[in-house]
Amino acid sequence: MKNIHFIIAILCLSTATAYSQSGKLNLSAGVGFEPTTLMDNATVNTLPMTLKLGYQITPMFSLNAIGGYSSTTSEAKVINDGLAILTTNEQKFLALRGELKKGLGERFEVYGGASLGYLHQNLTENTTSGRKYTRVDGAPTPHDPNAPQGRLMYAGFVGATFFVVKHVGLYAELGHGVSLLNGGVTLRF
Repeated sequence: MKNIHFIIAILCLSTATAYSQSGKLNLSAGVGFEPTTLMDNATVNTLPMTLKLGYQITPMFSLNAIGGYSSTTSEAKVINDGLAILTTNEQKFLALRGELKKGLGERFEVYGGASLGYLHQNLTENTTSGRKYTRVDGAPTPHDPNAPQGRLMYAGFVGATFFVVKHVGLYAELGHGVSLLNGGVTLRF
């Protein structure tokens, strides 16, 4: 299965290279306003950050590589042995995504699409005094200790970009990644 995803990614990148005469390069950096773990009453350690590099293959379609990072800590939960445990969740992801775009005038465009990538989560548990907590095998836990740290991630998204000047824009995006709502700056070369 992993080989199939790799082959699809290579074919998409090869297609982007073949149409290199008709496209534009986009670089976007953003910050998330709603981490995906906020619903667990988590405290944000590091605001979710994303970096996107895209290539506009046709006026209406672009192919992008996107990466992101976020870190949150859950509120203290008392477990069976009486200790209060804080769980820190660091998320990193890399994905390939396709965007369909529609320009609405010279300065404004809307877009949407889908992404396919890899999400890596690193969960660590500490006591409220800051010591690392080590569980005895089979001890109760608020999360599955045997869950894989990495998994395949797919998501949809919609967004809009307003170009302040010809090659510099501000964007807002709603979709799943390390944040549900992102915003930032886009540079077009």
